[in-house]
Amino acid sequence: MIFNSVNKEIRKHRGDDLAFVFSGADMLVANDSVPIISEVNSLLSKNGMDAEGDGIFFGMLDDSACYLFALPSSFEAEGWEVAAGDGLGAYQFVLLRHYVGRLDPVINSAAGYASHLLHWHKHSRYCGRCGAENIWYEKECAKKCPSCGNTQFPKISPAIIIMVMKGDEILLAHNKNFPEGRYSLLAGFIEMGETIEETAKREVREEVGIEIENVEYISSQSWPFPDSLMLGLSAEYKSGDIIPDGTEIVHADWYTPDTFPSIPGHGTIARKIIDEYTKKNKS
Repeated sequence: MIFNSVNKEIRKHRGDDLAFVFSGADMLVANDSVPIISEVNSLLSKNGMDAEGDGIFFGMLDDSACYLFALPSSFEAEGWEVAAGDGLGAYQFVLLRHYVGRLDPVINSAAGYASHLLHWHKHSRYCGRCGAENIWYEKECAKKCPSCGNTQFPKISPAIIIMVMKGDEILLAHNKNFPEGRYSLLAGFIEMGETIEETAKREVREEVGIEIENVEYISSQSWPFPDSLMLGLSAEYKSGDIIPDGTEIVHADWYTPDTFPSIPGHGTIARKIIDEYTKKNKS
C-alpha cells in the first residue's frame, strides 16, 4: 500500500472510498483498519447521526480516495461501539496516538495526516492578519484570506526525543502525565533560534539536571497529536547528578535492558529507539 497526500479532489467520493472519521481526538476504526464511506453512513444513520459536511479529500491510499469527516462536538464516542451493533462489525472510536502500533504503517501515516489536517482546519478558520474568514487555497494545502490575501499553511512543531547513554545504561524518566509506572525518553520542543543540539542539551539540563555531549541524529517520526515532528537523537552523559525538575519529570534513573520499567508501546519512535538499543546491549 502507498499513501499519497493530494490537495485537489480528483472526483466525487464513492461508497467504497475510505472515511477517516473523528470525534475530537478519537478516530473510528473497523477491525484495526479504516471503514469505507458506505459503512460509516450506515452506522451513523442507525444511531441518528450525520457527519459534518461532505468530508475533506486529502489523498489516495492506493486506488481509494481518503476523506476526512468530523462529528459534532455533542457526539460522545465513549461506548458508541456497543450502540453500533447489528452485525456491522467491530467498530470503535480509539485515541489514535495510543493505537498507532495496531494499524498498518501506511494506514497509520494516512490517519496521522488526517488528524493533523483536522486540527489545523479547526484552528485556521480566520485570518490571523485581518480576521476575515479564510477559504481553501486550490493550488496547495493552504488557506487564503479573501480580504488581505494572507496565505496560511499547516503548522508543524519540531521536537526532539533523546536517548541519553551512560556506559551500558540509558536514561528513562516518568513524566507526570504518563500512566502509572510508564517511563520513556526525554523530549521537548525546539525553541526559536535554537539548533537541534542546543535544544537537546537544554531540555536534558532543564528536566533532569545533567549535562550531555556528542548529540547524534537517529531517525524521525511524524507525531501529529496535534502537529509535531519528532526528531530522534542519542547523546552521551557528560556530568552531573539526576535531579528531576518536579514539574514535568517526577522520577528518572539509569536502566539496562534487564531492568527496564514499563516503556512506550510499539509504533512510537521512543520504542523504536529503545528496541534498537536493546538489540545491541541485551546481556
